[in-house]
Amino acid sequence: FVHNKPLRVLAFFFITAFAMMAIGNSAGAYYINYNLHGSAAQLSIFMGLGSIPAFIFMPMIPSIKRAVGKKGMFYIFLTVAIVGMTMLYVISMVESLRSQMWLVYVAQFIKSTGVIVATGYMWALVPEVISFGEYTHGCRIAGIVNALTGIFYKAGMALGGVVPGLVLAFVGFDQTNEVSQTAFTQQGILWLVAVIPAMLLLLAMFIISRYDLSDEKIEEINREIERRNK
Repeated sequence: FVHNKPLRVLAFFFITAFAMMAIGNSAGAYYINYNLHGSAAQLSIFMGLGSIPAFIFMPMIPSIKRAVGKKGMFYIFLTVAIVGMTMLYVISMVESLRSQMWLVYVAQFIKSTGVIVATGYMWALVPEVISFGEYTHGCRIAGIVNALTGIFYKAGMALGGVVPGLVLAFVGFDQTNEVSQTAFTQQGILWLVAVIPAMLLLLAMFIISRYDLSDEKIEEINREIERRNK
């Protein structure tokens, strides 16, 4: 971990990404129920739209990566996710838009598209990190890297599990009131749905900018490993 820079970059990206997803997903029900006063069916549609983009865009990842490059793909789709979160925030703050649930669905779909593609492709970086370690130190420690990846994943989920409780406590969420919350509490829910996840995505963009294993570099590394093993 100390000597493998790509592994460190991937570790912090995993932690940030999973914290972002845990925070946003945990706040979805609060957002629909208290900010938009939606029905159970509307909540189901809202949460379902968080998965649908995977079936549409994940098969396109190889073509997208060839067109814009590895980092370019991360930048584009992380930005798409931030745009979707910004739309959710604006829609929720403008009274005339808040009642237009279809706009909320569109924003959720855009947000989910960016999140799913970026966080889905990050798993493809794990074999690259393993190959870089073998290239640098001569040992292929795939098991250790995958174990560390699991730790990073759980650390991000743990962090994402703590933040919503702290924010809701700070804004005075009343768990006994199943109908409405104060304006400040609703603002806190918006922080969890849009503001904090967007800030984490900006951090994720900075982190992934430090990842310096290009496709050309990986091909060179794999050729060298093959040469050594002959």
